[in-house]
Amino acid sequence: MPMKKKPQLSYRSISLRKMENDLVRPLTLDREARSVDVTAATETPSMVFDHDRWEPVPEVLLMSGVRLPRNRQIPLLDSHNRWSSSDVLGSGRNLRVEGQNLVATTVFSTVERAEEAFTKMEEGHLTDFSVGYRVNKFVWVPEKQSQVINGKSYTGPLKVVTDWTVKELSITPIGADEQAKARSFAAVSQEEENGMDKRLRRWLEARGLAVGATDEEAWEFFESLEDESRSDVPIPVIGAPAASSEPPGNLDAVREQAAREELSRITEIRAMAQRFDLEVLGEQLIMERRSVEDARRAVLDAIGQRASSGLGFRPAVDLVHDERDKFRSACLDSILIRGNVRIEQPAPGAMDLRGMSLRELAREALRIAGQPIFGDPREMVGRALTSSDFPYILSSAANKFLFDGYETAPETWQQWCGVGSVSDFKTQSRVRPSEFDDLEEVPEHGDYRYGGRSEGREQYAIATYGKLFAITRQAIINDDLNALSDVPRGHGESAARKVGDVAYAVLTANSAMGDGVALFHANHGNLGTGGAVSVTTIGEGEKLMALQKDIGGKRRLNIKPQFFIAPVTIKAAAEIFFNTMLIGGASNQPNLQNIYAGAFTRIYEPRLDDASTTAWYLAGPRGKTVTVFFLNGNQAPYMETKEGWSVDGVEYKVRIDAGAKAVDWKALLKNAGA
Repeated sequence: MPMKKKPQLSYRSISLRKMENDLVRPLTLDREARSVDVTAATETPSMVFDHDRWEPVPEVLLMSGVRLPRNRQIPLLDSHNRWSSSDVLGSGRNLRVEGQNLVATTVFSTVERAEEAFTKMEEGHLTDFSVGYRVNKFVWVPEKQSQVINGKSYTGPLKVVTDWTVKELSITPIGADEQAKARSFAAVSQEEENGMDKRLRRWLEARGLAVGATDEEAWEFFESLEDESRSDVPIPVIGAPAASSEPPGNLDAVREQAAREELSRITEIRAMAQRFDLEVLGEQLIMERRSVEDARRAVLDAIGQRASSGLGFRPAVDLVHDERDKFRSACLDSILIRGNVRIEQPAPGAMDLRGMSLRELAREALRIAGQPIFGDPREMVGRALTSSDFPYILSSAANKFLFDGYETAPETWQQWCGVGSVSDFKTQSRVRPSEFDDLEEVPEHGDYRYGGRSEGREQYAIATYGKLFAITRQAIINDDLNALSDVPRGHGESAARKVGDVAYAVLTANSAMGDGVALFHANHGNLGTGGAVSVTTIGEGEKLMALQKDIGGKRRLNIKPQFFIAPVTIKAAAEIFFNTMLIGGASNQPNLQNIYAGAFTRIYEPRLDDASTTAWYLAGPRGKTVTVFFLNGNQAPYMETKEGWSVDGVEYKVRIDAGAKAVDWKALLKNAGA
């Protein structure tokens, strides 16, 4: 099945080779029309740098899948510069498919800059063009396998592009391949180069490109890597004249072998360096393009120096561990920033990594861990999830998103409920002691007497609530940040909701207390006469709470309500009442004040609407009404991680251990409303 390609512009360089007799002019050049024909692309396999696999691969562009503009015209640019209209030198017109070739007629403008380029081309100084195109869909044919695509059989490894869009043409000073000189009246083979972005430049620098090299020098270096497959001579130094030699017949096979040898060199040097804790030296040897034998001698020298210094074969303190720590911190913060988590001071490098996809971060984690970074994206991500710090980074990010969702969830129970801790899941008992006896008068020569206390007990227990979720390889390859941010954040919100459900269920369930009587009951003296919020109904509730007696029934407790808790349905009416200063009628006590104006901390909770849209509650001080209990006092959700078994990726388990109980009924009052 064709794979959808992430939008990214690629380029193919083509050159005007066949000249008219011994002259330098291309045969198709028309001075009067200021035009020349160019073969923009063919179906001949060409080596490209594949950003998905992060290595050069052979690619075929199927002419049956090309998308051409409706007017069959694209801009002709100066060296792919697209930032100014002055960079437009003309246009590529009459785009058409001729057999297995895509042909365009380039027409130059009459402006001075275009005239200069046209003259240089006419004189033979400029011969190279580059077509820019975007790959939309492709089929990857694995190595040593064959696949029929559009009626033709292809043998892998091969990237067959089945859907692509032509975007622009450019005239360039240097082409990608001296063997790709075309077009007179027949097309010849072409060579591929990709747009010089930061990732490709880093890849080239890791293979010896000077850090300060220009784009032109970088492209030359990229071509020189391909030239390795044409001869046994070393890669030329940047800026040195290239040797002219004809490539062997089976160029693609030679290039494929060269790529394998380069991968083998890098892998062997890294493995050798890691064996003796010399990762930094190993990376340096790779960048210097040292052979395996040279690298082995350098590693032995380093071991000898370590032994002479008294360190023996103990792991030397080097910078690679510090680099891994810094990368973990920077990578974690970059993911959090992309996931809209506010970070006061991001780790150094986090802002630079912010533009990298999850797949690119996985590749970078492999590189820092000294693991191979090439090959199929699925295999690469799979290695990153088992052989690098990437699982730790993902888990840390998921944990941060989880807590972010938990802490920002709009819960209200914390405002009026107490918080407690239990050490296990057994049924707990909480003693509810009575007030101390009043002090008694002691007559002269009389004896002091001990006071007594009675007590009640309330029983409760906590439970575990949890869910599983996974971050899959597919999500990482597709750069699905939602899977990494929104999913754990949503589970954090779910954990917060569950605690709120448990807390408010105490009010709505009206379960039995330790005395066997329901929480809100006439026997408990905490049920008001049903009615809407008013001075009368609230006054009654305030009186009932103040007149509650201790367990011994000897004294009034004078509890004062602090919280007004109600369903959202009556919020508007209740707020009008609490914000009205004068409640008398126009003719009947017009100056009668509302003694409850601005009173109480008012909480409106939609969970209460599910049980009753009219009932409202008064609650006393926190800790004397409903208490929410957590295992060992841990109020945050807990997340566990393991390598995916039922899914390809990382599995996460989120849980929270909580329970709630009314510790007393005296500081709670319910009114059924009206």
